[in-house]
Amino acid sequence: MQQILQRNKKRILQLFVDLAKEAGYISSYMTLAEKLRKLRDGKNLSMTDVAQLSERAEDRRGRITQGYISRLESGKETNPSMMKLQTLCRIYTVKPNELFVTNNRKKPRKTR
Repeated sequence: MQQILQRNKKRILQLFVDLAKEAGYISSYMTLAEKLRKLRDGKNLSMTDVAQLSERAEDRRGRITQGYISRLESGKETNPSMMKLQTLCRIYTVKPNELFVTNNRKKPRKTR
């Protein structure tokens, strides 16, 4: 049983988080850092891969180092330039406004 739990730990935790969100216990809003991390993971790219892909940016200001990606994803860097955002959007194939769209779901009412 212990081995089964270890192998499926990530899936079990994700199911728990999803259930908690649906029940309204956890906010479903994602920070920019969380969105960037999720996009990178979804493309199966390492931070080094993203940094290398950013070298193709037309403008030098759009190039991103591995350290900068790490600071963005950890939330230590919260105000990236438009050039860097455009580069990340090109790499992740998303539109810039998708990074900032909030979830418009209404929060469930608390019952007494």
